[in-house]
Amino acid sequence: MRIVFAASELMPLAHTGGLGDVLQGLPAALAARGHDVSICLPCYRGLREDAALKPQPTGVEIQVPIGGKRVPAEILQATAPNGVQLFLIRRDESFDRSTLYGTDGRAYEDNAERFIFFSKAVVELARRINPAPDVLHVHDWQTALVPVLVRERRLPFRTVLTVHHLAYQGSFWAPDFALLNLPGEYFTARGVEFYGQVNLLKGGLLFADRITTVSQRYAGEIQTPAFGAGLDAVVREQAQKLTGIENGVDDSVWNPANDSLLPQPFGASSLDAKRASRDALLEKFEL
Repeated sequence: MRIVFAASELMPLAHTGGLGDVLQGLPAALAARGHDVSICLPCYRGLREDAALKPQPTGVEIQVPIGGKRVPAEILQATAPNGVQLFLIRRDESFDRSTLYGTDGRAYEDNAERFIFFSKAVVELARRINPAPDVLHVHDWQTALVPVLVRERRLPFRTVLTVHHLAYQGSFWAPDFALLNLPGEYFTARGVEFYGQVNLLKGGLLFADRITTVSQRYAGEIQTPAFGAGLDAVVREQAQKLTGIENGVDDSVWNPANDSLLPQPFGASSLDAKRASRDALLEKFEL
């Protein structure tokens, strides 16, 4: 299959947590099984000048409608550190910043526009890829608009949305709906509207062909009020297309037998050295 991933993180290029780990491991694993795999990532600060990455211009520039304006997106191409083809979507006004999502504990005020732009650029890029993708696999709220756009435009792609953390939903004030350039019926209970706001993750849950989460247990938890972050009713309604898939661990990265940051390496057959790491941890945090 031809699979295109779209996400806001990819370890080690842009990484704040488990999302980046999954985008480092899963596409490479699928490529190793013979699938044709690519990743779309925002062109964050420094990536276009990364000497190791060496991104190259593709000559493709996409005009992306954002409300009443059209914004250019330049497409760069490289090979990601995991060996998979990487497309970088460049718009310096949106992504040439010191951090991914915000500073000083506050989100960037234009995060809605930034990631609506990115999602729209991903869809436009997918339309130009030859051979055409079979599946667009998107992750969390930052790309959850992609399934909505694919369904609204009747594009020939299947879509998969993976929810890593349901509490982060891409919820923005109602006037940001104009940035989506969607018909008014999408700002209803059957669309991206949620309690009077735009909720991008909700739109992805409704319109993706399949939904996955990071474990079978979490797939069950997010259908409950305790862990559903207000969207549990939406998740339950879509439960027939929800699957929990256990996150794996890349033991080439997370391996105490060869982790240079540990005081002493240790393995499953020799745990004695683990005490040295434990003692160092206790000392560092004065426990």
